[in-house]
Amino acid sequence: MESDIPPSEPINFFIWLGVLLVESASFYILPIFLILLLLLVASALISGSEVAFFSLSPGQLDELRDSEDKSELRVKKLLERPRLLLATILISNNFVNVSIIILFNFLMVQLLPDFSEEIIALVNAALLTPILVFFGEVSPKVFATQNNLFLAKTTARFFTVLRGLTYPLGWLLVKSGLLMEKRFERFNHEIDLEEIEKAIDLSTSDGTSQEDVEMLKGIVHFGNTTVKQIMVPRIDIVAVKLSYSFKEILDLVRDSGYSRMPVYEENIDKIEGVLYLKDLIEHVDKGEDFAWQTLVREPFFVPEAKKIDDLLREIQENRKHQAIVVDEYGGTKGLVTLEDILEEVLGEIRDEFDEDFEQAFKKINKNSFVFDSKITLLDMCDVLEIEEEEFEEFTTEIGTLAGLVLELSGELPKKGAEFTYKNYAFTVLSMEKNRVGRVKLIVRNG
Repeated sequence: MESDIPPSEPINFFIWLGVLLVESASFYILPIFLILLLLLVASALISGSEVAFFSLSPGQLDELRDSEDKSELRVKKLLERPRLLLATILISNNFVNVSIIILFNFLMVQLLPDFSEEIIALVNAALLTPILVFFGEVSPKVFATQNNLFLAKTTARFFTVLRGLTYPLGWLLVKSGLLMEKRFERFNHEIDLEEIEKAIDLSTSDGTSQEDVEMLKGIVHFGNTTVKQIMVPRIDIVAVKLSYSFKEILDLVRDSGYSRMPVYEENIDKIEGVLYLKDLIEHVDKGEDFAWQTLVREPFFVPEAKKIDDLLREIQENRKHQAIVVDEYGGTKGLVTLEDILEEVLGEIRDEFDEDFEQAFKKINKNSFVFDSKITLLDMCDVLEIEEEEFEEFTTEIGTLAGLVLELSGELPKKGAEFTYKNYAFTVLSMEKNRVGRVKLIVRNG
């Protein structure tokens, strides 16, 4: 079979290709060409579906949870195991693309028998690469970005079948990926945090404010901070008892200034729910016998060792801005809010009900300070203008200056007790019952 080399114009190329298919007497060339077209359509659907499934917004996901439509239920079920779905998509896409390459190469060999293998390989690369990139990747992904839910619903049944067919290989890929993540997670975490923080210090210019630098460092350490480090301790929790009268509740809300307060039954270890100020507003004119207990909402409990990045995701999912922190025995350890989490990145967020930060410490001279023991170790380091690493062995387990003093003393200290750590001297100035009050700190030179 003789044929001229195809012209450069795209339209003339397809005319030339059609003439070759007609001139070729081989009965299998036309079916192969049709199969190639079907595989290209499949490649486009698979590539677009990857974007469609994983670009669904939180609002769209909420709609799927409440939907009874069969196609939307399929999408929801597929997204319940996102790693397996992604493995299925990648396996299918690679299988289709490899099949396209093999069949296209076979077709070119049949259509161009007089050309060498090198020339055919160049023709394959020159023709197939732009076709796969444009029709198999770029175009379907652009379409999927604008019509993600429609495409996800359309292909949900297809991928439900494919997931079953490729399950053994998909399961193997998912497990292998998880194993590699666990193996390298600790190493990467320890190294990257230090390197990124050094990079921040090196890359910031003289015009960069200290607040911006601290915000960047807060983002770096965000995933390594536990709930225990930022929570409001148990002793500072303002809570209400189920037996309180409606008048007592209103007085407490007015005096505290909090918009949400835990509700307990016998003691604070038995939290029964959370009372929202916005739920009380419409009932403020009710009498003292009003059953305010009916307004109590379900509490949200978290362990003290939970990372705050995980907690932030749970807060977004549960739409609860306050969580009760519990210890290993189920007792109430403290309380953490969305504001506490955001402050780890944005810095202190204060409203008209917050005490001034300056009240937590007093600077006597360059090396002497008086602190309220409730101040966190991180805030204390900011006041002293020292690196957090100075108290690194305590910051992972202890959140406040009071905890540091108790750790150094080994027992409940008395007023006037003195302790030393590195070049820092601590003196207990006051005790409030069984609690450390104010502490004097002297930074010794050298």
